[in-house]
Amino acid sequence: MDSIRPIEQLIRNLKVDRDTWQAVALQFKAAFEAQTARLQELQGICFATQAELENERAQNHRVHSTTVLTESHSDGLEHCFGIATIYSPPRTDAACSRRPFYGCTNPLFDRARECVDQKNYGSALAHVERLLHGPLSSRARAEGLLLKSVILQASGPEDVLDALAACSEAVELCNRHSELDGFLPQIRNQRNSLYQELQVLHKGRDAFGTPNSHDHMLPPKASEFYNSESDEPGCAKRRSGFDESRTMEGLLAQLEEKSKDVRAILLVLATCELVLTMSRTNAVVQARNSSNAL
Repeated sequence: MDSIRPIEQLIRNLKVDRDTWQAVALQFKAAFEAQTARLQELQGICFATQAELENERAQNHRVHSTTVLTESHSDGLEHCFGIATIYSPPRTDAACSRRPFYGCTNPLFDRARECVDQKNYGSALAHVERLLHGPLSSRARAEGLLLKSVILQASGPEDVLDALAACSEAVELCNRHSELDGFLPQIRNQRNSLYQELQVLHKGRDAFGTPNSHDHMLPPKASEFYNSESDEPGCAKRRSGFDESRTMEGLLAQLEEKSKDVRAILLVLATCELVLTMSRTNAVVQARNSSNAL
């Protein structure tokens, strides 16, 4: 009995060490989960910031276009012989925003629909993209792709091809899953609408051509206005790129710091596991030696 008592005491000490290291490991696990949640929050802030920058760039471009057009009209161009007043075509985004979302009733996309109602297409698109990158059911993914197509179409004619690509992806998804056959007519209706808009855009381009080929027929004021409009998207993109780069640099610096903390936590957890394994091995060896001695 006296020879067994040291073994029992050793086992008790090992159990105490095990409980201690287990508590420490749980604390590190909780800290790791908190850091992971913070990382996801920062990613959400990054998506929202990019959407806000895109909205600000589009708004500044519209304000600048309206200002330049007003100045050109006030310079007396409308009084010149042979100069016609060019009115802006009806906006397509208003018609698209009033169109129902083809039965997209999934509550996951409520926030995106609210942004579309407010004509905040950048935030709506960012929200839908973030959901599509995550795990979704086939039905929800098809609805998300259709909603993405409608948002891109409402954003302007420059995004019609991207809207058509999202629509085609939704059709392929429905073809792979037979339970989505009832969703195909809505997607095809959206695709036909995009085809019609593309035809209108191509006809308009063929009818009017590029103003650069007729610069000699335009008055100096009109040529200056067209050149300023042509240069504006490049300036807006350069400024937006600078802002996005500055925002991303700060975010990447924060993410790098968080990744260092996560690596340190993982290293401590690995050390804890190693110590526990060594303690168990030593206890087994000592127990075997004691039994052999007996």
